[in-house]
Order: sequence, then C-alpha cells, then structure tokens
Amino acid sequence: MPDLLRIARAASAVDRLRSAVRLQRVAEAEQLRAIADLASQHDWTTDDELDMIGERTVRIGADGTPLVGEFLPLEVAAATGRSIEAATWLIRDVLNLQARLPRLWSAVLGGAVETKQAFVLVQLTSRYDLSGDQAIIVDDRLRGKYGQIAWSRVLRLARGLIAQVAADKVEVVADAARRARFVKTGPAESLVSEVWARVDAADAQQLEASIQAIAATLRALGDTDELDVRRARALGILATPGRAAAMLEGRDDERYVPRTKVYLHLNDAMLNRCACEASGAGEQSVARSETLGPITRRQLAELFGTSRISVTPVLQAGDDVAVDRYEVPRRMREQIILRDVVEPFPFSGRSARGLDADHTVAYRAGGRGQTRPSNLGPFRRRLHRAKTAGRWRLRQPRSGVFWWQSPTGQEYRVTPKDTIDLHDHSPLERGALWLLDTGQVGRRPST
Repeated sequence: MPDLLRIARAASAVDRLRSAVRLQRVAEAEQLRAIADLASQHDWTTDDELDMIGERTVRIGADGTPLVGEFLPLEVAAATGRSIEAATWLIRDVLNLQARLPRLWSAVLGGAVETKQAFVLVQLTSRYDLSGDQAIIVDDRLRGKYGQIAWSRVLRLARGLIAQVAADKVEVVADAARRARFVKTGPAESLVSEVWARVDAADAQQLEASIQAIAATLRALGDTDELDVRRARALGILATPGRAAAMLEGRDDERYVPRTKVYLHLNDAMLNRCACEASGAGEQSVARSETLGPITRRQLAELFGTSRISVTPVLQAGDDVAVDRYEVPRRMREQIILRDVVEPFPFSGRSARGLDADHTVAYRAGGRGQTRPSNLGPFRRRLHRAKTAGRWRLRQPRSGVFWWQSPTGQEYRVTPKDTIDLHDHSPLERGALWLLDTGQVGRRPST
C-alpha cells in the first residue's frame, strides 16, 4: 500500500516510474514466494512410494532441488492463466533459483534483480548441467555483483566461472550444440508462417545458393516482388523437389504445385454465394482453418489458386448421440475436436487434434450410453491422470462446457470461447451459472 500511495502522490514522472518499478519487483517476488510455498506444501522424499493411480513425485528442477507432486503445474497453470508447459518451466526456474542460487534468490526477493534477469542465469547454470554444489560456487562468487553492475556483465562473468568449475560440461554442451540440428515452423498468421533451422554450415551454404538461384528464376519469369519476398517463395518451392529442380533449370512446372489438406470451418455467408456478394459493402466473410487461422474470402481464393486443396467438410452438428462401448468412434472423436478446438483445460492453448478422447465421468463396464460427446473431452495424458487420481475434479454439465476444481478448491469454467476463473464469483453466482449450463433455468417442473 505505501508503494501505491507513493505512485499516486509522486511529484514527477520519474518518481512515478521509480515507484512503479519497485512495486513490480515486489509483486514478482511475492509470486516467486507463493510458487515456492506451493511446491513445499508436501514434504516429499525420495523414499515415497505412491499407488500408480495416485500423485507421483517428480523432480522438475535440477540437481539440489526438492521433489514436487506431478500435478503441481496444473494448479499453477490455472491460477496464473498460462499453459501447463509454461507453468512447468516457471516452477522449474523458481525451484532452481531458490535451491541452487540462494544469494541470487535473496537479491530478487530484495528487489535488486529483476525476475526475468535472474531466470536467465538460472537457465544458464541448468543448461550446463551444473551440480547443486557447482551452481552454489558460481552464485557465491557473483554475490557482490548482483544489482551492482550491468546484467550483461554478470552473465559474462557467470559464463567464465562456469568454464572454470565445469570445463568438461562446457565441452559436452558445445558438442551437443553441434549435434542439435533442427527445423521448426511457427503457427500460421495471415497465410504466412515462420521457419527456424540449425543446419550444418555446408548445407546452409548450399541452401543459400539454391534460394538465390530460384529467386533469380522467379524474377526472370516475371515475378516483380522484392528480393526478400522472392527468397521466401523460393524456400517454399524447395519443399516440392520436382518444381525446385525445374526452377534450378530456369523454368517452372506447375504440375508440381503442392497438395495440401486443410480443415476449413465455413459460416453460412461463405457457403451462400449471394451472402458473400452482399457482404462486400459490410463485414467480410471469414472462414477459420485449424492450421492457418482466420481466412478472408480473398485469402481463401488465393489459397486455392496456389495449392491443390483437399477439402474436408466440417460438420458442426450439436447431436449428442451415444454408443454403448468404451472406444470412441472416429466420427464422434472428430465432433468433439471440432467442438472444443483446443484442450478444454483452464487457459490451455494446445490444439485438441491429436489428444486422447477422455470420458468426463469414468467409463464403467456394462453401463449404457456412456460414450457420447457430452461425456467426452480431448485431454493430454497428464490431465487424465490428475482426474483419475482425484486431484482435479471435472464436471461437464452439457456438451463442450467443463467445470474444473483444483486440489486447492479453485474453480474454473471452460468453454470453446473462454475460461472463466470463478474465484471471485459468489456461491449464488456460481449456482446460477451452473443452472444455466445444465439447462435447468426456465425448465418447467414435471407433473
């Protein structure tokens, strides 16, 4: 509160800036303390033996950090509004900071070092697989530098200290980096994606030569785009060897235009030609692709003009047809994927496609109609285990609406549109929302 008052009463912009920075660091330090306290609520030991359906212990952090319950990331993810993966990384960094770099931990809690800066050093010591003792040596030798010199200098000193205390591990990391070649593609945005790669130097030179040659061919064939655009198009052409070979010979062969399978969710305006024509003066008709994102009518025409498309009809029916077996039929699995779009866990952004179709109410042999969309959701294995172990509780009042309760009693309502954190909802508000979800509001009592 004093910091808040200081910001409100500050006489100058620089004073407000200083106060805001202090307040931000206090808040970040409190977040770290809370996560550390959550992690230490159970006194796990390496001798703990739990039933396979119960909560197991895992070591999220590096050497020297305590064991934690495997479902801790679920609690932190839901409470902070981030993905389970991001919550796991956050817990890892907090545990490593607290246990392996205690002097840096104190500097962060005291506001001398920003959390994001501290995490860079935490991850550096983990990257080189330092033991707990080695990390503490580095931390101890840097104790007089935290908050006293530029953070870039701290990191340079840290790398030198790591090379002194763990020269063999530095060499191992260098060898691993040379072996860690990869190619990654990012999510599509407006029909454009990013590509990252780490390749051998010789391959990179050959790739550069091929891109330059194809970009030159595109220009000779009449492409007037800027060089960078033609280079990007050339890289895409290399994905189709037949067309790339023709391009490297100075000609094009459209027989090799790539074939693409795209799931498109079309609204009525897209399907009705008259509606599309009428929409020209108003809102644009927009389709949604699971891999390419929102696509306007013009972009859709562009997509069909540059690729051979396999169109897969998407059925948005709200039927809740049940079957009397545990296995989920392919059509029903597709229905729940299209219904939920992403994994229906609080704030999760993971695509529903490829996840397991899990029964909300556990399947019991002999029961009828248990496998139906209103009793199914696409979840990863860890969520299935958390639910089976009784740590997280799940209800699905109707198809596509999921009510979660965490081990600490936090409640969340998840639909394909949003996640509602029910923490600040009164019992009356929660009850009314539940009645709406179950369809009991306005229902006439049976006579």
